[in-house]
Amino acid sequence: MAGRIFAWTIGILLTGLYISTVVAGIGNLVLLPQMAATMGLSMTPAGWFWLGFGVLLPVVVFSLSLFLARGRTAALRVLVLAAGLGVVAAVQLEVMHLVPQSGFFAS
Repeated sequence: MAGRIFAWTIGILLTGLYISTVVAGIGNLVLLPQMAATMGLSMTPAGWFWLGFGVLLPVVVFSLSLFLARGRTAALRVLVLAAGLGVVAAVQLEVMHLVPQSGFFAS
């Protein structure tokens, strides 16, 4: 019983981290174009793509993780959710470092 409670607690915390990445992506999607407009710039189509990607990636990976972990033990479900979160973090870091800021803004 204690193992199930522990697994549920960790699962809920991991879900909260997925939600946090989605909220951050939505914040970027809403506020980055406003910031560009105040600087007299506009968003490029590639910039819109990457902003949308930042919102959709955690949702897709979370859904895929839940699908792949269904019917497994609680420990394996938590491990799959954690691995998915690691993938989301790694991809978002790569996008942040590989896509130049000029790829988001146009004058």
